[in-house]
Amino acid sequence: MRNSCRHYLRPLPIAAAAILLITTAFLWLAEPRVARLWINTASLAASAAAIALPTGTLLAVVLFKTDAPGRRLFLTLLVGMLFIPLYLITGAWDAGFGIQGWHTLVTNPHLAHQPWLAGWRAAIWVHGLAAVPWVVVIVGAGLRTVEAEVEEDAATCAPPLSMLWHITLPRVAPAIGVAALWIATVVLTEISVTDFFQVRTFAEEVYTQSALGTLEMGTGDRGQGSGNGSWQIPGIGLWSGLALSAMLAVIVILASLRLISNWNDAPHRAPWIWRLRVARLPIIIAQLLCVALLVGVPMANLAYKAGIHVIATETGRIRTWSFAQLAARIAAAPGQFRGELLLSAKLGALAATTAVAIGLLLAWKLRGVVSRDSAWRPTPTTVAALLVIALCFTIPGPLLGLATIRLLNQPPDSPLSLLAWLYDSNFAPWLVQTIRTLPIATLILWPALATVPQVMLDTAATDGTGPWGQLFHIAVPQRWPAIAAAWLIAFAVALGELAATILVIPPQVGATALSIQVFQLLHYGVDDRVAAICLVMVVTIAGLTGIAAKLMTNKK
Repeated sequence: MRNSCRHYLRPLPIAAAAILLITTAFLWLAEPRVARLWINTASLAASAAAIALPTGTLLAVVLFKTDAPGRRLFLTLLVGMLFIPLYLITGAWDAGFGIQGWHTLVTNPHLAHQPWLAGWRAAIWVHGLAAVPWVVVIVGAGLRTVEAEVEEDAATCAPPLSMLWHITLPRVAPAIGVAALWIATVVLTEISVTDFFQVRTFAEEVYTQSALGTLEMGTGDRGQGSGNGSWQIPGIGLWSGLALSAMLAVIVILASLRLISNWNDAPHRAPWIWRLRVARLPIIIAQLLCVALLVGVPMANLAYKAGIHVIATETGRIRTWSFAQLAARIAAAPGQFRGELLLSAKLGALAATTAVAIGLLLAWKLRGVVSRDSAWRPTPTTVAALLVIALCFTIPGPLLGLATIRLLNQPPDSPLSLLAWLYDSNFAPWLVQTIRTLPIATLILWPALATVPQVMLDTAATDGTGPWGQLFHIAVPQRWPAIAAAWLIAFAVALGELAATILVIPPQVGATALSIQVFQLLHYGVDDRVAAICLVMVVTIAGLTGIAAKLMTNKK
């Protein structure tokens, strides 16, 4: 196993060197401001990782390697937070510590100084805490692949804490690396946090210039203005950035597939568990504090803001909180945003269905990559499929939106003018949401289809059943829970998608997508109405994620 571990670790320095070389070359060739945008992006990702990686790794060790009470409950709460959109997490923290947050109104009512949650500090904090659940799940998966017999042997001659430090954690270093790459991918593609706190990153600049209509996707003059005094990202900056994003996605996918392969190959044996005795109370307290910080504080902020109401008295107006007001606001929120909910649900369901259908075919085509029963040899088709998934995975949302606009908004004399009638319909938001959810759906279905016993497929092949017959008559009936889970997760992601949808959504009569409406309202402050709909969205998406997780963990 030691040689296997070394083989597993060997690609990581090569991948890191490749990222460093390509990034250096890109920054050398790009415009100075484009280089600064990418440096800002890298700085934000590194700062968020500095918060998320140690916190998430320690929490994963507690949840997966100790017998601390409440582990399943805490893990369920963290899993529910995985696909909560970042703008909802931003709104939850802003409700407490932003400009109109309850804490700010108490301690800094006249904004004598900058609120605690502002600028770079706020962006790092939100991205860092939002990434902790992902680190817990990814590192936890790595912890479950560590051989129990190795840990048991080491525990006989060393204290459990020393064994975890010297034996277990080095074996999950690749999983920690995957978690770090995932954080970088999220920072690279998201704009909600950086737009809210006015932090300039590459994706944020693309979104800003797309919204202003000053962004060009060609290779025209470098850094030229558009006539209104605004700076313009040159074409080389866009395409080089897209290439860098795709390369990062390929590394993330390959590293994740190796982690999934190790998970599939791991012996089905109960893992080693540290039976807490002396350190039980401190670990329980630390676990409670972490979960309270990740889940309790932001949800309490929203609940407090949603439950506040103003009472007029003889001496003035008094702000009070009541549970009845909170319940009334939550009950009224779906009706107040009925049009937005219906539109988002319709788009999300269509996008999720399309993404799962395409993802099922891609996962079946690529199952040999992580299958334990079959040898996989790369072909042009499978390599192209990997690149498509990688591109969909990391293309910044604003850049995807801009490309969709350029594709559909065709002039009458264009050979593609027939696409213009789709431009003012809901086709564009459906398309971008499908692209944004496709990688997630594929990565859920991929390992599920890879575990279908090859002997069953070979038997079906001898009876004359072709590859697609094997998929729909053998694999799909056996792995329907994973397919249902992929649909639920894709629907949750589409429901909260913002970065691309906000650019392509056509003018709607009476309502727009819920994610856009909430994001725009958050910029005016989190009042009771906004806090209530944010709570409804958080509970809905967390519930969908929890059901999907339950489906995926059911015994096959």
